[in-house]
Amino acid sequence: MANEFECFPADRVWPQKCDRCLRHTPESLECSEPLLNTRKRGPNSLRGVKREHPSILERPESQLRERDDDSSSDNASVYDRPAPTSVVSSEPVPENLSPTISNQDQFPASVYLHLGEDGFRILQLAPGRKDDPIVCSFATVFKNQPLEYEAISYLWGVPQKSEEITLLDPQGLPWTIHTRRNVFAALQSLRHPKFARSFWADALCINHSNKDEKNRLIATNQFVFHNAASLCFWLGEDESSKAALNFIPRILDMSGIHKLIRDDNAVESWSEFVGLLKNPIFSRLWLLQEVSVARNTTLHCRQAAIHYTDLVDATAIFITSRNELSLLYRRNRRNYKELFDRRITMAEGFINVTTNALRITNSGKIERQFTLEDLVSQLCDLASTDPLDRIYSVLTFARDGPQMGDETPVEYIPNTRYEAALRVDYSKSVLEVYQNFVIHAIERSGSLDIICRHWASSVSDSNLPTWVHPLQASHQPNSDISERINADSLVGLPGQSYYNASRGTVAYFRVGLNPSYYNAKSLFVPGFRIDTISKLGPRAEDGIILHEWLELGDVVGETVPEAFWRTLVADRSPNGSVAPSWYNRAFLYCLGLSPTGNINTNRLIDESEAEPSLTIDFLQRAQSVIWNRKFLVSKKNDWIGLAPMASQVGDEIFILRGCTVPVVLRRQEEGDGNKFFQLVGECYVHGMMDGEVAEIATAIEEEIELR
Repeated sequence: MANEFECFPADRVWPQKCDRCLRHTPESLECSEPLLNTRKRGPNSLRGVKREHPSILERPESQLRERDDDSSSDNASVYDRPAPTSVVSSEPVPENLSPTISNQDQFPASVYLHLGEDGFRILQLAPGRKDDPIVCSFATVFKNQPLEYEAISYLWGVPQKSEEITLLDPQGLPWTIHTRRNVFAALQSLRHPKFARSFWADALCINHSNKDEKNRLIATNQFVFHNAASLCFWLGEDESSKAALNFIPRILDMSGIHKLIRDDNAVESWSEFVGLLKNPIFSRLWLLQEVSVARNTTLHCRQAAIHYTDLVDATAIFITSRNELSLLYRRNRRNYKELFDRRITMAEGFINVTTNALRITNSGKIERQFTLEDLVSQLCDLASTDPLDRIYSVLTFARDGPQMGDETPVEYIPNTRYEAALRVDYSKSVLEVYQNFVIHAIERSGSLDIICRHWASSVSDSNLPTWVHPLQASHQPNSDISERINADSLVGLPGQSYYNASRGTVAYFRVGLNPSYYNAKSLFVPGFRIDTISKLGPRAEDGIILHEWLELGDVVGETVPEAFWRTLVADRSPNGSVAPSWYNRAFLYCLGLSPTGNINTNRLIDESEAEPSLTIDFLQRAQSVIWNRKFLVSKKNDWIGLAPMASQVGDEIFILRGCTVPVVLRRQEEGDGNKFFQLVGECYVHGMMDGEVAEIATAIEEEIELR
């Protein structure tokens, strides 16, 4: 029972006195800080917190505006977070009295007090109607305390579009601050009409001007999001996204899904669902981390909400049904290519990692499933504002990331030579962090394949060595291009390579200083020079097999050397097995449909019948291999293959110890005669992809300096 002398809130901002205390002289009674009324406490209270700031309190029911019959207090569960397969809609919420707003539009130092080593801020959000001013304060909580709060994930959005919210400082003074639209709209929609709710929102809860605090709190993101009672994933305010959320239960209806994918009346709803998957929120690295470590995630758009597992299942059903849906689109004169949009692939990757990154064992322990190299390689299409976040955003849930607590044991190696790669530190340069990551990945995996993958954010002034491969400008995650940008990587994802050019050898390397740039490193690796590029065909822009390629490959009429058609598909099928022999027949068929000699793979796919065909399978595989690559012929052995589009005649082909595919290197010489190499990229050389280098008697291993 509450003490009869405790002061409960009565339309006041503490230290303003309540009505009872105002009837007494100041000397006889001192008004207390507002307390939560335990007799009417809401479901999202904070327990065991250090209240440095005034609490935002639930208001007595007598002061709440009456709601309509269908949204009365008996229906308060409408504000609970949805369970799987449910859809939630809410009505406008009751009015809430807001304190006076200050004229100052800045983040006051008095609101962001110094945090202890294990402390972090939780936003206490006052109840109110959707259009009421947002009023909140901070409570400081600590890791070793029982606490209950929710976290919000959202796109930060455009800085110029800001909204006003009111933050109360420890003295109860209101300060007006500006925040971006997305977090403002999320707080508006997620607050409760009667009860205070407690949230973690990184844009507000972190003092971003304090670099030490930012480093520490970002490093503890895993703890903050994993221990939240719920993660509210805010999709924005787009009406089509709201409609898509409401459509998802129909997709999950197993009794009606087969009719739904053929229903002409449902094509607009499917288009809205596709639009939801193309939402840029699924392209952000930080949000992926937050969803991955959260125990319970719900999706929200305006007043609609579903559980995250519903989206996961609906997306899997969509991917499985995509070919049939393409028929529905064509029949209704819709652009079926939007079903295969690059941004949908990004959403697939987002969902795959978030649902598989952590596994709960039978004993209740959490195991991390992916290494740091796995995550960086899989998520290269996803975007981050700060180039350092390419590493830091996934570090905390990587299997070889730093230990975050007993609840998540990891394979952390404290004695690694490049431990700095495993520490969140925004004072470090992009060059230092990226180099250390690559070296850590090689050291841990025993493979050099990471130097062949395009994964790094392109930073003009970072002077990255060539063995740190940036994404090309047209392949940047923020690009609006929806179709294929480049060919698939030949080395594949970690542990999934289809080739064995170095015959299973383990990478051996040493690191030295690169005198060209301050803080830059050289990578010294052993390898075999097997040949030099003597001829190059033009790059296969848009996946076109050019007539110049046919000439270089000795294709005459219907006489197609086996090495040529196998090179077009890198001698593999999509699942990694050896290319089937019928690919030759499919190529000849396509050649007969191309009187100019140029085989336009996109045109042939578009002109094909609506039903899937073997020819389309071949063309799509060829596209995944040749897109923007060049056709090569070697000087000494007349080998044919595929080279990176930056390759030049005279570049050399090497097989490096610990790398599963050959690479193209460019020899450079300094003024003092010292020779080194620049990495141009991975390549395919027909007949040299499975360890045949051991059969070349003239191949002599040498140490190569890569800069």
